[in-house]
Amino acid sequence: MKTNMNRKGISNVVATIILIAVAIALAVAVAVWVFGLAGSASKTATLQVQAVGLTGVSTNSATLTLLISNPSSSGIGINGFTLGSLSCVLSTPIQIPAGTQGAMIQITLPVSNGNFATSGVSVNGTSATCSGTQAAQVGIQYSGYITTVNGQTYPFTVTASS
Repeated sequence: MKTNMNRKGISNVVATIILIAVAIALAVAVAVWVFGLAGSASKTATLQVQAVGLTGVSTNSATLTLLISNPSSSGIGINGFTLGSLSCVLSTPIQIPAGTQGAMIQITLPVSNGNFATSGVSVNGTSATCSGTQAAQVGIQYSGYITTVNGQTYPFTVTASS
């Protein structure tokens, strides 16, 4: 039996080095892709909404106080809110700048005949157009949400007090 000693090829060491280099290149490419996705997700604008209180419900004018934070890197405009079945759109959006921590928003809600009125509503002095009816009762927990100019909603709950 005759063996062919004239065959040429790459050595095992060179083959191992090539395989390791290819594996490292693939790992770097996957890492760049994954961290690129994570970086773009962290730039998405998000609000944090906390209801501080809904006071004056037994009077002619209730005040809903919200604490809003915007930890994102871009400003966000608020153009509406709901409280139960009362839905309101602001005449001019309220801007929450990037990096804002704890901006107070006060929503004035007139009360008429035991319901929150649809006219005379204002948010930090900006008028709002409202529709729907919602009973105004002390001790009731209301759910609602803030709506941004790009259509995102951020929920909150608040218990009404006198």
